[in-house]
Amino acid sequence: MFHEDIMRVLLINLLFLSLTASSFYATADSNDVEVIYAKQQSKSLELTLSGNVKAQNDAQLATQESGVVKSIMVDAGDSVTKGQVLLTLDDSLAVIELAQAQAQAASARIKYQEDLRLYNEIVGLAKKEVVAKTLLAERKSNVANSQAMLSQSQANVKRQQTVVQRHQLIAPFDGTIAARNVDLGEWVSPQTRVLQLVSSQSLRVFVDIPQEYFHSIQASNSVPAIVTPDFASDNVMNLELSKVNWVSDQASRTFQGRIDLPENSSLVSGMSAKVSLMLPSQQTAQVNLPKTALKRHPDGSYSVYSVLNNVVKRISVRLISSNFDQVLVQGVPDNAAVITSGSDLLVDDMPVTIVSNKGA
Repeated sequence: MFHEDIMRVLLINLLFLSLTASSFYATADSNDVEVIYAKQQSKSLELTLSGNVKAQNDAQLATQESGVVKSIMVDAGDSVTKGQVLLTLDDSLAVIELAQAQAQAASARIKYQEDLRLYNEIVGLAKKEVVAKTLLAERKSNVANSQAMLSQSQANVKRQQTVVQRHQLIAPFDGTIAARNVDLGEWVSPQTRVLQLVSSQSLRVFVDIPQEYFHSIQASNSVPAIVTPDFASDNVMNLELSKVNWVSDQASRTFQGRIDLPENSSLVSGMSAKVSLMLPSQQTAQVNLPKTALKRHPDGSYSVYSVLNNVVKRISVRLISSNFDQVLVQGVPDNAAVITSGSDLLVDDMPVTIVSNKGA
């Protein structure tokens, strides 16, 4: 008996709803609707990304020779200038070899000068045929040989001087010592990263841009970039995207973008910043509508109903945002006559009459 009562109530409700809908659909006079004419809003897409600040020059420095660290002139955090000596290796053996090369060069010079003197002594006599031509040829050969030995010994001196100089590590550019990885007395080789030097100028912010924005950025002459340091949200810099590496990273499916920072920037290498890219070519046609015009379906999708040639047409939309009495949706054609209420009773091709309208 109880189940029969429930079934009877359900049948009565279904009959009532069916009669209501049929009456609304069948009677033209009862199908009066109010509409609002949609006005699309074209908005630039703001793409917000996390960026990392890096210096144009960030070098891991190594010595050009192997040896024991003799002195370290800098520590992490020190500012240095181009050409400054940062570290030296024990060069005692190289200095000895340089001294030997210099001594050999001095001896070769004396030998050359003596051979040249002896040759000049008999040049005039040979013209008068006072001395044998064979002696002249012999002394001329001696001059050539001693001159070659002198040139060779001088080249060896320069080579040994270079070796001594290579026992010093010189700053290749102005910057700050970011890391010191060795101590006095350690043995290092050209493969040892002894210091990290970071340029204090020419800073950039790098961001990873998802590949779906490839065409939007490539088609733009310039892309505004708003850079905000993570540590100072009030320090906003209005810049531009400087360069994009158009080779996609296969793992992340992103392109690397670069924004050059001004010289007076408060950022330093290693910091992070929020970057907002304004993509003018990525337009999203959006419409503001009354909340009563929106219908939510059981599957979670949304739609609105418009009037076209005096009949109802359903339009699937994407909900962008919602507040107390308004919704922002995407997918409504510009100037479409959107019905503002009664969406639960509307179906496609239902005849209706517009009795009131206004702009969105």
